[in-house]
Amino acid sequence: MKKFKKSYFSLAFFTLLLAGALVSCMENTAEDASPRLKVDKTNITVIQTGRLSTGTKPSVNVTANLGYEASSDVEWITPDKPTGKGITDITLNIKENTTTDLRIGHLTITSHGLSETIKVTQTLDPDTDDGLEIGTIYLEEDFSLFDSDKYTNANGVATDPVANPFEENTIAMRDFKDLINEFSKRGYSFYNSDDIQSVYIARNYFKLGKTNEQCGLSMSLNGKIQTGKSTNITLTFDVAPLLKVNKTDKTVTGSDPTIIVVEKMEGPGNVGTPTSTISQELSLSNIQSYGQWAHFTVPLYGVTSKTRIVIRSLQQGMTTSGNNQFRWFLDNIKMVKASRE
Repeated sequence: MKKFKKSYFSLAFFTLLLAGALVSCMENTAEDASPRLKVDKTNITVIQTGRLSTGTKPSVNVTANLGYEASSDVEWITPDKPTGKGITDITLNIKENTTTDLRIGHLTITSHGLSETIKVTQTLDPDTDDGLEIGTIYLEEDFSLFDSDKYTNANGVATDPVANPFEENTIAMRDFKDLINEFSKRGYSFYNSDDIQSVYIARNYFKLGKTNEQCGLSMSLNGKIQTGKSTNITLTFDVAPLLKVNKTDKTVTGSDPTIIVVEKMEGPGNVGTPTSTISQELSLSNIQSYGQWAHFTVPLYGVTSKTRIVIRSLQQGMTTSGNNQFRWFLDNIKMVKASRE
């Protein structure tokens, strides 16, 4: 009986909290609520074309519970949503700078006596887009260099553990200097694994991570993009989690709960969105059987030959959270020219 009463109280308490949250939400938008106004930035710099250096149009995120009005003090800046309410992304349409000097304008957001001003600076810097056709391939890596019987250990050659996890044999890459040198020539390195202790060769792909150690593949864009130029890229790749199996009765008992992210490590550019440096979390939880890969697509904005990105597990350094194994497989990395729009 006591247990029932405790559960009932918890449910009632949760219901009360939910009701309070709903009332609070209603108060935020009610006509007699106190106005609130917030913008996510107060300075924007665009190039001669009126766009960011990534090639995208600039935007401002506005939170105004009772509505807002947006206006510019110059004719060359026009907000696409001059009025709105709640949380709104305002895109700025900025004309090309045909003057002989940089110019400055302001976008003012007002809401019931509150005001925020965004300073917009437009330079004479030209668009640095490399001018290649949409769809041009910058990188296509299928790791076919692993398809060789010379990479062996005491258990034999590398196998395909995604297709057959019951007979897995992955081989430590640290034992093969020719592979390490080749990867360095291609602009690859290993995130959080300088000694390559958690990098393994499977048949035509990677296994990354081991107990208490997580890592990722870092890639330089030097040599892939023309020096002094920039581009937007569509990055795609395939990932699979390591499955836990009972080899005796050949059943799958679970999988490592690995989460993948793409992150910019250095240089210009953004990942996922025109303003972020790390992608959203890419979960592998829907894969619970062998022979399955997850195919991911992540946009890269305004990257150059000085940019380095990494595909890595999110759980770097996690060893005491109840699970210390976040192992995964990586294959078929491709980078393709994307639109500046």
